[in-house]
Amino acid sequence: MNKVVKIKKEKSLEEAIENASINFTSLDQGIDILAFSAAIRALGLSNRDLQPKKLSNFIRSGYLQIQLICSIILYQFKGHKGIGRDELYDSICEVFPLTTYANYRKILRIGVDNEIFVRTRSKEDSRRTLYSLSDDMLEPLCQYFLSILGDFGNLYSGVISESVSNEGIFKLLSRITDNAKIKNRKV
Repeated sequence: MNKVVKIKKEKSLEEAIENASINFTSLDQGIDILAFSAAIRALGLSNRDLQPKKLSNFIRSGYLQIQLICSIILYQFKGHKGIGRDELYDSICEVFPLTTYANYRKILRIGVDNEIFVRTRSKEDSRRTLYSLSDDMLEPLCQYFLSILGDFGNLYSGVISESVSNEGIFKLLSRITDNAKIKNRKV
């Protein structure tokens, strides 16, 4: 008996957007939404093999967790020993304005309990608690960020591989960088 093998034909980016069940107002709107949706999905998939598991589970449980980590890192990059709880909450609310204080404190406490963050008293004001990244998390976070970058292209194309040709995937990736519009800063 002859078996018929059906080969999927890759669509062009334009065909994929046109055949989508979303009513885009323009091709550009479809490209933008697809480019960024695939990027967010690929970032979500990037942490699948992260060690230690306590960091993996913390990051895996939501965007708030990775935002907490990044906010603390960026604050410490400014030379501060740590960031206060209220300042950190304000930083989180800039990104996720509807974050409740109760949920934020719960997630922060879980990070401290899992030794992802270190909680210390401020030397300037003993009533103030500072949060910083645990030194034990530096290597796992470095591995996490490098795995995102090293595997991002494969993850990105895998998210939409059956829908769009390689040429379309490159067009989507370039759309992200084109829309970034990094400005030259004068020093």
